[in-house]
Amino acid sequence: MTAPLFTQFAIPDDPDLDVFASGDDEVDGFFRSRRWFSAEKGQASPPTYVFRTTEGGSVVGYAAVSFRNAEHPDDSSATRARYLMIYVVGVNTAFQGKRNPLAPAETFAASIFGVIQGLAVAKQGCVGLSLWVRATNARAIRFYEKVGFVADPSGATSRDAGPPHLTMRKLFPAG
Repeated sequence: MTAPLFTQFAIPDDPDLDVFASGDDEVDGFFRSRRWFSAEKGQASPPTYVFRTTEGGSVVGYAAVSFRNAEHPDDSSATRARYLMIYVVGVNTAFQGKRNPLAPAETFAASIFGVIQGLAVAKQGCVGLSLWVRATNARAIRFYEKVGFVADPSGATSRDAGPPHLTMRKLFPAG
């Protein structure tokens, strides 16, 4: 079976970053500024991926993700577990809402989340995926629910003095 997207680590000298456009200035600014690349460490921090249609093909999107211990199973829990935290995801506007011909049952955005989930499933001890989304971003929340995320029952919280955010998780079956 062919992989639904060609995936590799993003590199800071990728010229596609300079023209990347997801339609969200905050997301585009994060990737274009290379804030995800630590010159001190000489690596992405958090690890950042580029998703392409094929090797050397058009950029579908970027994602910055990292494994971390977080409250489990919800924000009010005293216990913690390992999650793959999705910090930022951006899908190029040319691919938003479009079906992926290599996985016709899903959109390019769903394919990106499938690849991210594969990273998490492959990590021993990882219980699921976690992300934050602006509580007012109904379109993103609907998409995350469509790909299996559930809003934290604790509700929205303020982060960094900005608008309230929801934690959303996609837990993997225990086993």
